[in-house]
Amino acid sequence: MTGWDDEPLFGPESDDPVTARPSRPSGEPWPILVVDDDPQVHAMTAVLLRDFDFDGRPFEVVGALSAAEAKAVLAERPDLPVALLDVVMETEDAGLRLVRHIRDELGNRRMRIILRTGQPGQAPERDVIVGYDINDYKAKSELTAQRLFTTLVSALRAWRDIVTIERNRQGLERILSASASLFETRSMRAFVERLVEQLSRVVDAGSDPAILACRRMERGDGRAQTALVAALGRHAPKIGLPVAEALPPALAEAVEDGFRFQRNLYDDGFCVLVFRTREHGVTVLTLERTEPYTPDEHRLLELFCNRVAIGFDNVCLYEELITLNRSLEQRVEERTTELAANQRALILAKDRVERALERELSARNNQRQFLGMVSHEFRTPLAIIDSAAQLLAMRAEEVEPEMLERLSVIRGSVLRLTGLIDAHLTDERLESNALVLERALVDLPGLIRDATAPFRVAYPGREFRLELDEAPRRAELDAHLVGLVLANLLNNAVKYSPPDCPIRLRAIADGPMAIIEVTDQGRGVPEVEIPRLFDRFFRGSGADGVPGTGIGLHTVQQIVLLHGGAVAVDSVVGQGSTFRVVLPL
Repeated sequence: MTGWDDEPLFGPESDDPVTARPSRPSGEPWPILVVDDDPQVHAMTAVLLRDFDFDGRPFEVVGALSAAEAKAVLAERPDLPVALLDVVMETEDAGLRLVRHIRDELGNRRMRIILRTGQPGQAPERDVIVGYDINDYKAKSELTAQRLFTTLVSALRAWRDIVTIERNRQGLERILSASASLFETRSMRAFVERLVEQLSRVVDAGSDPAILACRRMERGDGRAQTALVAALGRHAPKIGLPVAEALPPALAEAVEDGFRFQRNLYDDGFCVLVFRTREHGVTVLTLERTEPYTPDEHRLLELFCNRVAIGFDNVCLYEELITLNRSLEQRVEERTTELAANQRALILAKDRVERALERELSARNNQRQFLGMVSHEFRTPLAIIDSAAQLLAMRAEEVEPEMLERLSVIRGSVLRLTGLIDAHLTDERLESNALVLERALVDLPGLIRDATAPFRVAYPGREFRLELDEAPRRAELDAHLVGLVLANLLNNAVKYSPPDCPIRLRAIADGPMAIIEVTDQGRGVPEVEIPRLFDRFFRGSGADGVPGTGIGLHTVQQIVLLHGGAVAVDSVVGQGSTFRVVLPL
C-alpha cells in the first residue's frame, strides 16, 4: 500500500472530504507565505502542515490568492522566511513577476522562494531556475506531504543561516569599527571612557542606556575600594564614587562578583564584562537595559572583549591554566570513581537481566506447555460437542425446529473456541520462529469454499457470497495456514457487521499472484488506527463490546509474509472494510 505521506498533495479534484489530523501544541509558529489562486491549495497546505513541526515550532500558513495580494502581505510582513508561489494566477507569469518584485524592488534576498506550479510546461524548470532568483521548483503533481515538509525545512534552515550570517556580519562590522578607534587612545582613563562610548555601538543599549566602568582604587588609608571611573547615562554624575554608594545593591554585588570571579556575567537587566590587562589590572564594565541580552549579543560582547583586551596578563593565563589543570585532575578522579561505580552497577544489572531472562524463558516454556495441553485436551470434547450438535440439528429439523437457533449458537461457539485455540498456537509458533510452511499444490477455490463452509453452518442466517470465477485453479501454499487466514478474516467480518449484511469473498489472478478479498459492510476502521491494525494484541476503538484477543490480524499478516505475500485493508467508518491478501502462485 502507498503511505499517506507519499500521496501527491494536489491531484485530480475529489468530492471526498479531507480528514484533518489533530494539531499539537508548540511554540511560536513558522510563517509560510502561500501564494495561489486556488483556495483548496491553501486549505490542503494548512491541513498538512498542521501535522509537522520544526525545532519545536509548528507552521502557520499566511495566504494570498494573487500576486497583488502577496505584495500587500509582504509590505506588512517583510520578515516572512519562506514563500510557496504559484506561477499562473491572475496572469500567466504573475508568480515570476512577484519573484522580480521581491528580489529587485524589495531587495529581499533572505526569503527562500519555492515555485510550486500545476502547469510546468508554461514555465520550464531550467529556464526559471536560470532566469529567476528562486531556491526550488516543484510541480504540484510530484509534491507529497513528506516532500513538502522536507522542502520547507531545508528552506527554513537556509533562511535561518542567512539571517544569522547577516546579524553576525553587522555585529562584526560594529566591533571592528569600535575597536579601531579604541586602539588610537593612549591613556588608561581615555581608553576606559572611549570603551564605554563604543560599547553602546556594539549592541543596542536601549532607549535609556546606562553604561559604566569600575576599577579598584586605593583609598587614603591604603585600603582598596571599587569606584566608578567612567559612565554614560544616569550614572554619569556618580563618577568617582564607590560602587556600594553609587549603584543599586544587585548591580553593585554583580560588579564585585566580576572582580572576584573575573568572568563575564549576564542577567535579565544587565551584563558585566571583565577586561584583564597586562599593566593596569582588571576593569569591569556594566551595561544596563530593560530587555534581556540575547545569545547572539553575548557572543558579540565576548568577541568585543577578546578584540580590545589583547593585553591579558600572561601570569593570569598561567594561573587559569593551573586552575584548569587542577579542575581537570579532580574531574578525572571523579570520573574514575564514577566509572568504577558504573561498572559495579552494570555487573549487578547484568545479573538481574540474566535472572529475568531465565524467568521469561521459563514462563514462555510453561505457556507453550499450557497451550499444547489446551489444544490436546479441548479439541476432542469440542469435536464431540460439534458432532452432537449436528445430530441434534438433523433431528430438530423434523421434530423441534425452534431448537435449530440454539444449536446454531452452540456450533458457533465451538467454532470460535476452536479458532481461538488454533490462533494462539499459530501465534506462539510464529513468535518462537517455529512455524514452517508446508507448501503443496492446492485447489484454491475449493480451499476458499472449505474455509467458508463452517461459517455457513454456524451462521445459517448469514449470506456468504463467493466470487471465484476468475480465481486461479491451483496455488502452491500451506493450505492449513491459508485456511486459518481466511477463517480469521471471515470471523472478523461476522463479528463487526450486522447479521443482515452479506459478506463477500472474491478471488482473482493477477499475473503470478493470487488476490483474495474479504469484504463486509460493518463498522469500519478509523483511518488513524489502520497503521496499527496488524499489531499484536491491538484492538481498535470499534472493538468495544466484541469478544476477541487482538492476535487474529497479526497472525494473518505473519502467515501471509511467510508466503512472500502482502495484506492490506481499505476501510471507511460506518460503511465497512475490505481486507486484501496477495499470495504468490
